[in-house]
Amino acid sequence: MSIEENKQIVYRLFEIIRSHDLSSLGDVIDEDVVWQNPETVEIQGIEDYRAVLSAAVVTFPDLSPEIQIMIAEGDMVSTVHRVTGTHAGDYDGIPPSQRRFDLTASDLFTLRDGRIIEHQEFYDVLDILRQIGGASQDLRPGGDDWPKGGAVLKPVKNE
Repeated sequence: MSIEENKQIVYRLFEIIRSHDLSSLGDVIDEDVVWQNPETVEIQGIEDYRAVLSAAVVTFPDLSPEIQIMIAEGDMVSTVHRVTGTHAGDYDGIPPSQRRFDLTASDLFTLRDGRIIEHQEFYDVLDILRQIGGASQDLRPGGDDWPKGGAVLKPVKNE
């Protein structure tokens, strides 16, 4: 596939997510897709990919990602996108607050034969939690293992 065709496939994925009709994910996502994001253990397979997106749409029924930057080379496409939504469903044990969130995320997609086979997504979960009222504004990542992993959230100490 050409670079332009790969970019069109990624655009189509964003259209599908914005429409909240995930029935056509198979048009752009490979059956054996691997998805890595900050909130879940690695997702493998289109059905689990669909399940995670379905849960996100239930939690944020107006979820709307909009691509701001797209760069492609070979079989890889990278995006920076803005995503907004209203917290109207349970989010990781946090009851609905009806608060909106607005954040910037980035993705790296690998494609083969017209389908996305790998999706790496990067965004700030703590930022979402702060915006929907699930975390105090004074929380920052910390802990003995930060930034290598095993981080805990600690209030900022004003010294």
